Amino acid sequence: MRRPAWIVSVAWLVTTAGCRPAAPPPAPADLPPAYPRATITDPKVAGAARGFTEWAGQQQAGDRPVFGRIEVLPPVPTLQPYGIGTYQKVLRLPVVLTTGPGWAALPADGREAVTAAAFADLAGRLAGAGITPPLRPTVTLQTPEGLELAWVNDAPPGRRLLHGDGE
Repeated sequence: MRRPAWIVSVAWLVTTAGCRPAAPPPAPADLPPAYPRATITDPKVAGAARGFTEWAGQQQAGDRPVFGRIEVLPPVPTLQPYGIGTYQKVLRLPVVLTTGPGWAALPADGREAVTAAAFADLAGRLAGAGITPPLRPTVTLQTPEGLELAWVNDAPPGRRLLHGDGE
């Protein structure tokens, strides 16, 4: 059975119409960031974050900075366990501190102390800002290679915070 040539031509045109290249994508400079990090909209939180970033940037071991990078991320709700199968939603301000060249110069006790001081400084700034609902800190400490050394949601006295030596 022969099909008329015009039917085949129309079928070919219909199927290839969708195969044409689309318009070129916009230049990367025109696109908004996929995951914007500067979305701290509350001025009280932004002020506490700026103050903490300045404080952490001033931490030195000799003449070298203890932290090479300080990232304060937007507040996020997290789930915290407080019983078997029971969780509580807690609003937290996550901070990621990356060790710098001065980190290795600190003794082990000094590393613990600066980690606890970072958590205490951020917690104090958030508490003093009068943010409603209360915003609690989470401090993550990592090496430049991405090895996590500490993840601190609370810093009770006498408890070790660091998981590794991080040298």
